[in-house]
Amino acid sequence: MPIEIDQSGKVEDTRKLTVVCFANGKAKTLLINAKEKRKVLIVMREIDRPHKNFVFRIFAGLVFLLIKNEKVDSLIIDREYPGHEAVIRSILTSLFDKNKIKSPKVSFGEIGKKSKAHQEAIVVLRGKRKPDVIVKASDVLDIFLFNKRKPRH
Repeated sequence: MPIEIDQSGKVEDTRKLTVVCFANGKAKTLLINAKEKRKVLIVMREIDRPHKNFVFRIFAGLVFLLIKNEKVDSLIIDREYPGHEAVIRSILTSLFDKNKIKSPKVSFGEIGKKSKAHQEAIVVLRGKRKPDVIVKASDVLDIFLFNKRKPRH
């Protein structure tokens, strides 16, 4: 059974926090606050010129951070960014490949308000429950930026 992914609070809305949630029987939530999102957006705008895919990169990065340690064969992501799903899928696949983790099958669909992923994300967004994971700007940036130091032997 695929896990469902939903987002509450858009990545590009830098006045509000963003919560990403997965659900497949159990649920797990990830939160990034507005201040940390602004830091990520500033850096990602600079490194992603002229493509302007930084919002989709950040969204895919948050999804990756949420599920990277979970056993996931397939996932359905809510249609947050119609017309950009191929870009998001490509970014996610490359993040899994880069981290030597088997990439799940990624599809997109309407998750809906009755989905556990949607309900859990809203509860965390409204402050009625603490998130399972809180990420900082550095957590998101670290998955996209290569470490310039050479490995020690």
